[in-house]
Amino acid sequence: MWPDALRPEDWPVLVTGASGFLGGHVARELARAGHPVKGLTRRPAEERPGDPAIEWVSGDLRVAADRRRGLRNVRAVVHTASWVSLGADPQGDGRAVNVEATRGLLADAVASGIERFVYTSTTHTLAAGTVEAPADESTAWNLTSVRSPYEQTKREAEAIVLDGLGGKLPGIALCPGMVIGPRDPKPTSTSLLLVMARSPVAFLPGGGIPVVDASVAALAHRRAIERGEPGQRYALVGPYLSFAAMARLVGRVTGWPMGIFPLAEFLERPLVWTAGVCDRVSGGRWIEVSGAAIAGGFLKLYIKGDRADRVFGLVHPPPIVSIFAALEDAKRAGLARGMGLRRPVEVGIGE
Repeated sequence: MWPDALRPEDWPVLVTGASGFLGGHVARELARAGHPVKGLTRRPAEERPGDPAIEWVSGDLRVAADRRRGLRNVRAVVHTASWVSLGADPQGDGRAVNVEATRGLLADAVASGIERFVYTSTTHTLAAGTVEAPADESTAWNLTSVRSPYEQTKREAEAIVLDGLGGKLPGIALCPGMVIGPRDPKPTSTSLLLVMARSPVAFLPGGGIPVVDASVAALAHRRAIERGEPGQRYALVGPYLSFAAMARLVGRVTGWPMGIFPLAEFLERPLVWTAGVCDRVSGGRWIEVSGAAIAGGFLKLYIKGDRADRVFGLVHPPPIVSIFAALEDAKRAGLARGMGLRRPVEVGIGE
């Protein structure tokens, strides 16, 4: 933990993936707190009126010269960039980005004298507990049903970061749940909310996932630089939502879906098998259609985030607030034309 005398303005930070969803929230949170921020990105970032100043560095994480250019004159790194897909990876992009580029960035950080390294991991490196006994950071990994190149490479990258190249610079790993909020450029998690909001009825598997508001996840990344213990990981999770409960909240703010119907558990195996065949035939082009993605719909990912909440001082808003913010921003961006929205205060805040 930093001594109180150290000030954010004395700690310039490099944020990788700063033009993305979570990376953008992290970069803006750091800049608003007074940190000089450099954002390494492959594509131009969306900037809006009122955004804090960020020094943009155009580059590819896989290119050593680009990494080293981004690391000049900073003292900390927040590494949010990654290859994300639950499908096949015939080209090996997951290993190139998630493992080798992370290893290279960490080695370059050591050579540059970086003092803090925060890595954005995933709940897929954790475990699934039960409603009575949620998993935490120490629970043995048990997510074999969602095994995928993404999960495998993120687990490997997390281990590299926590080891810190043999103790030279042990990193801090943050494992966020489903991040929900505005300014989701692809979109990522917002795409699921939009699918629900466009469907008069929803047929959903019985699984669920812990969610975390984008602003809370960003705050945790900033405070991890100050308060995180090197070599440790932290589950960044708010409330657990079944996918049916998520659809009900979407329905409360949009009116759709009007009907929600569960998929029987016995359908999991044939659906996973069929999706796996489609994934192999397509070479991973249809990322929503893969064995791991379908299995994830049936997986009940009960995880508790007590450690992160305590260390970083996190307070989680009701999920309906995050869902509304995500959909409102998507509508503003033209992704949900004609969709009606009711603010949470109008429908009553719950769940």
